[in-house]
Amino acid sequence: MKRVVPLDSVRGLASLSVLFHHLWQYYPALPEIFRYTPARALIGGHQAVILFFILSGFVLALPFLEGRSLPYFSYLIKRVFRIYLPYLVALGAAVFLAFQFHSRSETEVGSHLYTFWQSGFGLGLILEHVGLLGNIHTDAYNTVIWSLIHEMRISIVFPLIMLLIIKRGLGFNLGLCAALVAVSAVNDIFQIETSRGFHTTFFDTLYYGSFFIIGALAAKHRDKLMNLYLRMTVRQKWALAAAALLLYCYSRAVSNLIHVPFNRVFDDYGIAAGVLIFLTLALASGKTIALLSKKPVRFFGDISYSLYLYHFIVLLSVGYIFRGTLPYWAVCFLTLAISIPIAALSYTFVEKSAIALGGKLSRKAAAGAARKQQRRADAAGELVLGEHTAS
Repeated sequence: MKRVVPLDSVRGLASLSVLFHHLWQYYPALPEIFRYTPARALIGGHQAVILFFILSGFVLALPFLEGRSLPYFSYLIKRVFRIYLPYLVALGAAVFLAFQFHSRSETEVGSHLYTFWQSGFGLGLILEHVGLLGNIHTDAYNTVIWSLIHEMRISIVFPLIMLLIIKRGLGFNLGLCAALVAVSAVNDIFQIETSRGFHTTFFDTLYYGSFFIIGALAAKHRDKLMNLYLRMTVRQKWALAAAALLLYCYSRAVSNLIHVPFNRVFDDYGIAAGVLIFLTLALASGKTIALLSKKPVRFFGDISYSLYLYHFIVLLSVGYIFRGTLPYWAVCFLTLAISIPIAALSYTFVEKSAIALGGKLSRKAAAGAARKQQRRADAAGELVLGEHTAS
């Protein structure tokens, strides 16, 4: 899949904000600047996940929109190797470390952080994590995997989604988003399926699938969005950027003040509006593109997936090792200092290998499908020729 560097960099910055979010969750004295200023974006973990879903929809849609789509099986091979293999390696690391530290109970360390890794090592629990697609107890080993469950489920049906994106208009597809949200809300009311982890039901997948559709629609209409931005005055562009930041940072805060049913819909779609503006800036603003293309920022784009996979594992490990001996600010610093090189190593030796292997197998599958299709065409041609000769 062709990479779009500015969008990779956006993903990297979002992944870094998830790390900061988890440090903030368990740090008792967060500076007020992170609560009441736009610096809140630096700790917007939930916002970052909404961004991931929209960005995945955007990037996955591009080959379909540009006539570069692969046969389904080839597409699925690439997607599985891209997400699942690095996940399995990280899962192995999390289970191993959980086994080392699980006997150190919450009462010994005195923090909610250390309720993690206390769920045991039953075969069923491990197998459900290996399977990834089910309703998983995501708080057992690595809490961040809840979003990967939806990534994998939605990836399986994404080519079908793209048929609707390509063949139907904007109104129909926005209506589809509304329908998916409504079906998910039914589960919120009647609890048809209970989540074993953090938002891991199949109804939740329908809900988060709507953000993949939003991303795919943004990809389909990206030229219109970019042209609209480019026609703006400088003042309008600054106002738009400020609006994006406010929507991204504070949509959840507004719904906390104005209590309405299904608050998360208003929260998340406000965030989504901010994300769409950010993506437009990343594609159309020369200054933004230049910033996102700088080497340090691109580095975080490269390691974004591994940073997402490993930072919480590192946080728990450092916390358990230095419980009672280091102040928490030092635990945070060590977590940051260790997570980044581990993510770089994972990207270099795990992700790249998985991507290369997935690409190789995908090309073989595509070539095999092409040969099979050609044989069918040749056979059909011979049959028609035979009938013509006989007549």
